[in-house]
Amino acid sequence: MSNTSEFLFAHVDLDGVQVGPGDQVLVHDPITEISFGEVLSYQRTATVSKASLLSRAWVYLTARLELTMLYEVSFSTTRFSKSKHYPRAKPYKAITPITLHEGVKA
Repeated sequence: MSNTSEFLFAHVDLDGVQVGPGDQVLVHDPITEISFGEVLSYQRTATVSKASLLSRAWVYLTARLELTMLYEVSFSTTRFSKSKHYPRAKPYKAITPITLHEGVKA
């Protein structure tokens, strides 16, 4: 773990255990607070729960679809991409009123 002016991160090394899509890792007794300027390295026990084949396939497929949602992300009020305007306006159709001079014949 690191909390410095250059880096803010926490990494877990599982000593050769392969983790795939849908797998869950639970770190027992984790350190949750680190003071500014500290860099810590410690060992803890972790439990890895492997996903089923169906769950692994589902996570793999939905992750690919959710990735496309990140293509145009903005936290500002202005858009940087001027090529697309959201929401897109529907094409304007001029409406001309229809006037009946003779009335409706049955």
